[in-house]
Amino acid sequence: MQKIPTPATYDEPTVMWRMRRGESLTTHAIIRPRGASAWVTWYVNEHPIGLREFDDWSAALQWADRMHFQNWTAGWRPVLEYDDTREESKS
Repeated sequence: MQKIPTPATYDEPTVMWRMRRGESLTTHAIIRPRGASAWVTWYVNEHPIGLREFDDWSAALQWADRMHFQNWTAGWRPVLEYDDTREESKS
């Protein structure tokens, strides 16, 4: 039986950024593909706060970048993918 090649695509939800404010507040945004369109969902302390649908990926990425910048100007700071500050605070 001949194998049919599978196209190389990525269509899983992806965390665009994570941020922290103070000791107890966290936020992040996730982009989800929907064919040619995309959804962005944002969270505060792991609770979904809002969802926005875009006609194309470019608009979704631009909007997520603007939200990241707006959060930064309001005092939120980026969190590294692996953030060990929580572990240090437990010690």
